[in-house]
Amino acid sequence: MSLFFDYGFEAPIAEHDVGSNRYRYTVVYVPQDILAELPMAEYPRLRITGEVNDHPIEASITPAKGVWYVLLSKRVLKAIGARVGDSVSVRFRIADQDAVDVPAALEDALDGDARMRDLWDTQTPGKRRALAYRVASAKTEATQTKRVAEVFDILDGKRDLRGKLIR
Repeated sequence: MSLFFDYGFEAPIAEHDVGSNRYRYTVVYVPQDILAELPMAEYPRLRITGEVNDHPIEASITPAKGVWYVLLSKRVLKAIGARVGDSVSVRFRIADQDAVDVPAALEDALDGDARMRDLWDTQTPGKRRALAYRVASAKTEATQTKRVAEVFDILDGKRDLRGKLIR
């Protein structure tokens, strides 16, 4: 394929309806010949790193209704200047399935609390990614600090994964 990517394909951008008019994703469907080469049985949501029209992406190949797709965010669509119906070039390689990018504020807090670090380490990579994203997506330092505390409450069983207090 290329020096950097093992797989590639061209496909139109489509809307994927997940069952109601409120939930439609903008996606590219992964061709069956590419899927046949990938470890989808081992990793039903295969994490990938790559490019769409030369724009970098971190994504997953996700199954739904007998097809597999790569979700394209509004930010990616804007960056590549594309919309539903346009054809795009997708190139990718399989990413480390256990990798988690932990924001510095969360990493520092975990380093300062051995009990929370132990609870963190027992979580699946997917759950750790979700919790890390919760902190990383904060726009201000104050919100980030608040979310670190929420993550600790989630780890401690005081909040659910949406951050709601458990009664």
